[in-house]
Amino acid sequence: MQQFNMNFLHKYSLTILFLTVIANGIKTDDIRNHLGTRTPYRFKYNKDDSKIKYGNCKEQKIWMLIRHGSRLPSAKDIVGAQTTLQDLKYEVLLQHNSGKGHLNSEQLKKLQHWTSDMPVEQEKYLTLEGQDEMILLAERIQKKFPSIVKQKYDNSTFQFRYTATQRTQQSARFFSLGLFDKKNAENVVFEPALKVDTTLRFYKHCERWQKQVKKNPHSYKEQRLYGISREMNETLEYVSKYLGLDRLLSLDTVTLMYRICGFETAWHKHSMSPWCYPFNNEGIKRMEYFYDLKHYWVDGYGNELTHRPACLLMKHMFHSISNKGRNATFLFAHSGTLLKILTYLQLYKPESHLRGDTIDHKRTWRASNIDCFASNLAFVLYKCKDGEKVLTLHQEKVIKLPLCENELCPVKTLKKFYENSLQNCNFSDMCNVT
Repeated sequence: MQQFNMNFLHKYSLTILFLTVIANGIKTDDIRNHLGTRTPYRFKYNKDDSKIKYGNCKEQKIWMLIRHGSRLPSAKDIVGAQTTLQDLKYEVLLQHNSGKGHLNSEQLKKLQHWTSDMPVEQEKYLTLEGQDEMILLAERIQKKFPSIVKQKYDNSTFQFRYTATQRTQQSARFFSLGLFDKKNAENVVFEPALKVDTTLRFYKHCERWQKQVKKNPHSYKEQRLYGISREMNETLEYVSKYLGLDRLLSLDTVTLMYRICGFETAWHKHSMSPWCYPFNNEGIKRMEYFYDLKHYWVDGYGNELTHRPACLLMKHMFHSISNKGRNATFLFAHSGTLLKILTYLQLYKPESHLRGDTIDHKRTWRASNIDCFASNLAFVLYKCKDGEKVLTLHQEKVIKLPLCENELCPVKTLKKFYENSLQNCNFSDMCNVT
């Protein structure tokens, strides 16, 4: 895996502008800020890793849900890159040799050297950047909460759990390397992955959700509508002309370009994928919205059934921060898990449903911000003079839950608010079709 990934690390020269962006932090109008669920975490994490303190309170426990780090594409996208995009590459180079298109000499050179040799059997594997994301995330969490997340491993105080996938298993492993030295990390006990995990991947095994939401064509109505909108057609025309083509690229081809643009940009710290070049600022935001519509209606607020089973995660959280639970719990899961619990918590809810007739620029539901690679959600228990309270962090940033008056929210308030949901949190009742 190490050797394979190094094939992707092309040594591209950096422009002064790019160095400036890296030094000062990525700009909001940079297209790398709009890559949806493939957005790299290095553009989104909280740069302030200082210890989080509250007067008259002392941190006691932490429960953290972490999406895996940057990964390789699915088998379908790997094949698409090696066939559709490989053919398109030669077509674009031929057109530019004839004086057509708008790629500059440096971009043409990078496209000419572009290749895709990802083994299909390694689909969705964690990349080197994904490993780094986990190590650095762990180091920052330890700095924020040193009295809970101690540098010496103890099986009685730490819990590590992941789903039955290579990307979450490896994410957990490299996260533990970030917490402990190598010798200590070798002693870490990871809970066995479950083939049917109704806590970390409840939606995969929820038959009713699979039938009524995931596999229901109606769930994709708004995304399809935006796919044939004037805005999207303008983007298809722009991309086709920018590449110098005499034909109009299909929506399938342009969305494939967008996905590979995201993946390759996530893997390479110091360069952008050549498949990002044809997108201008307006176009990349439209592609972002196209996928936000899908995640909103399938993984978010589009259907109440989607987030109801996330109560199983909340039950796990409440148990973990109780006296019976361990001091530090780290769970490694997926985009679908994170989006559904954010919805369950009523976070990033737009004023009205996202629609496909036109882009909603003011929406709070934006996967690039809330569900990039290595996205995470944490609950930290504090023991205060006036009782136990919970602090919530998303992407390592302190946030206030909508139901709470302050950032530090009384445990009693949380339990009372979710009492009905947790009492009726039966997987079979929620997910059986009959």
